[in-house]
Amino acid sequence: MQRLILLLLFSSNMLLLFGGNNRYSVHKLAEEQVQAKFLTDRAPVRYYSNILIQFRGNPSEEDSLIMTELVDSLNVLIEKWDVYLLPEGTSNLDVEIHDRWSDDDECRIIEQGENPRQIVKRTVVLNIPEEAGFTERKKLIYFYVLRALVKPKAGNGDTDPISGSVFSEIDPQKITFHPVDFAIIKELYSRKYEDNNASSSRKMSPGILKAYSLRILVNLFALLFSLSFLIFMSLLGKFREHNYSFVPFLKQGLLVVMGGLIYIMVILLASVSNAPGISNSFSIIFVIIVAHFSIGLIVTSLIFLIERAVLTRSRNVYLEIIVPFLTVVLIVPIFILLSAFLIPMGKPSFSIYFSAEAGALLYVLLMGFGRSIFIFNRKKSERIIRKKDLELAKVNELHKQAELQSLRAKINPHFLYNALNSIASLATADASKAEQMALALSDFFRYAINREQKSFNTLAEELTAIRTYLEIEKVRFGERLHFDIECPSRLMETQIPQLLIQPLVENAIKHGLSLLTGNGLIRIVVAEVHNLLIVRVADNGPAFPDGPLSGYGIRNTQERISLLYGEEASITWKNGEDKYIEIQLPVNSDNVKKA
Repeated sequence: MQRLILLLLFSSNMLLLFGGNNRYSVHKLAEEQVQAKFLTDRAPVRYYSNILIQFRGNPSEEDSLIMTELVDSLNVLIEKWDVYLLPEGTSNLDVEIHDRWSDDDECRIIEQGENPRQIVKRTVVLNIPEEAGFTERKKLIYFYVLRALVKPKAGNGDTDPISGSVFSEIDPQKITFHPVDFAIIKELYSRKYEDNNASSSRKMSPGILKAYSLRILVNLFALLFSLSFLIFMSLLGKFREHNYSFVPFLKQGLLVVMGGLIYIMVILLASVSNAPGISNSFSIIFVIIVAHFSIGLIVTSLIFLIERAVLTRSRNVYLEIIVPFLTVVLIVPIFILLSAFLIPMGKPSFSIYFSAEAGALLYVLLMGFGRSIFIFNRKKSERIIRKKDLELAKVNELHKQAELQSLRAKINPHFLYNALNSIASLATADASKAEQMALALSDFFRYAINREQKSFNTLAEELTAIRTYLEIEKVRFGERLHFDIECPSRLMETQIPQLLIQPLVENAIKHGLSLLTGNGLIRIVVAEVHNLLIVRVADNGPAFPDGPLSGYGIRNTQERISLLYGEEASITWKNGEDKYIEIQLPVNSDNVKKA
């Protein structure tokens, strides 16, 4: 009931002060009072900082209620500074209430601290009898606390006193809570006097300095604790390459959000522990946590979309550094501002310790710079690794090319040795056959020498060379050698390694037909099955005694296709009757090494 009465009184005074036909006259009257009674060198002597009020002595429950409502009223009236009622800690306006009364125990205002241009600290001593009623108590508290907020200049001024006003009456019990009192406080604490007293506003009393120092220390500790958490997460490998995949990016972003939440929570917990009495502090903290993560999720998603759109196709090193810095520095402050609205800044338990402007700015800048440096080092390491991989791949490629060149070089002397032996044996026995064989050998070697240094030729070119090779061998074997080549016309332009089939044909002649006394047949069949090119060389000679891969030519061929195709190519065979050797190659291989 008493609180309702106070609220009605305060509301009626505010209506008289801010609304209605009386507004102009009250403001005009307040300006006259301020000019006449309080201005010294164009500025009043008052507090030029937050007003930190602390109850001392033996205040009753009614006294606490009256003071709480008065603080709420002052926070509405005073523009720049805030008024706080603190249960403990540093203060610059102490209100001591004692429950004794005698002629010697008068109420008074005690000045503490010397500064002619502003109030540093004051103590209001109120001796209120225990049996004093609610209205009497209220008049005493309002009278002395309002007077403690400003120091009148010497003399009474040139204006008439206002009946019932705190600043005109001498007896507290004669005040009527006149609207002009609130108008005078509003005028005295308006911003227009801040510049006139700028030099004095920069000077802080030891008590205020201690409060600000404590706030700075709390913010620094919170910042260090938050950064330590992020560094620890980084050491655990939580900030690895995400390649702008949403889920890994979101996880890393929420870790940074958690770091920011740790920063805020340390400050809020310090505030609650140093300002008990707010029953819903922890419920407010819970709301802040939920809202913080919700906003963090939105901001992280926004940063992800911007950076993925800009950086996924970019190879500009500077862009990869600048964009992550700008997204943090420009977008995260929006997140901080939204979070700040969730913190009840008007409540003394929070706002006295929560001064996130400098700390939040420092946190954002550190996150921006740290993220840019982290990304720069990661990109630098990736470029070094990529360069080493390219160099290693180039070395391996050169090595493979050298091996392939060596294997190709071994084919020509081997066949040349056999062909020249055949020509030498025919020179005396059949000169025309020797001439025919020499011309065919010339055509074959024109293909085999490969002046253009091509590693691959079409099947048409390869089969033409094989036909020439068999014609050379037919000069030696005569009518005993027959051959048949089958290949669909659609496969004729398929690329295969040069001289890949010749060792298989040579093997069929050496280990098959040369051992026959009758006619021999070599069949070369080319087909495509399940995207594989099948080249099969069959003969009607005897079975391989030790397996076909024991021969030099077949081993050579196997090494070549292994170097060129890896595990995508293979050589198989069938021994016994209808024996053959078969090569399987991928028709379109992205892994082929074209040396």
